[in-house]
Amino acid sequence: MDKQAMLALLTSMAEGIAKTFGKNCETLIQDLSRSDHPILAIFNGHVTGREVGSVEDVFGSTSKHIEPALLQQDLINMMVLRGNRKIKSTTMIVRGEGYCLGLGINVDLTVMSAYAEYLADQLEIDNYLDSTINSAKEVRLEEIFRSCQQELGIPPEKMHKEDRLTLVKLLRERHAFDYQKAVPYISEKLGVSRYTIYNYLKEIEE
Repeated sequence: MDKQAMLALLTSMAEGIAKTFGKNCETLIQDLSRSDHPILAIFNGHVTGREVGSVEDVFGSTSKHIEPALLQQDLINMMVLRGNRKIKSTTMIVRGEGYCLGLGINVDLTVMSAYAEYLADQLEIDNYLDSTINSAKEVRLEEIFRSCQQELGIPPEKMHKEDRLTLVKLLRERHAFDYQKAVPYISEKLGVSRYTIYNYLKEIEE
């Protein structure tokens, strides 16, 4: 494909990309075979303030020297800082007999980046409320158990069944069983099964 045919194809592609992704997406074709790499076609040029014939690069520089290494590979999904603006830039290089063209795609992310920072700030939390509430409940349950056990005056390892029944009754009167996971907690403290605690509660009710 000769230069004119390739330029027409790339220009059509650039226009389609610009229309698809909107006014914040600039697309252009540059003649990279020339030292001043002029822009041959551009869409949404307001993103960088360039037009057809401009010799500025995406940074705003008018340097006529291009590092040869930069022409050896495509530059995909790069961040460019142009003043106080953030631009995501891609340049794809097409070579043919007697020409080297660059298809550039530059998306202005300045507003989007600021909004992303705002969202990150809004999503920052110290803790989950349910976790904090559950932790507070666990502390309160522990306080109730310690209070009832001290009132009974017998350490759990020395309790007989009647002592455990009395303790469970005290715990019930002080609403310890209103707390989630109260039965597993109390059974562990007393060294008995959960089934035993449920049986104690049933005996007390009867």
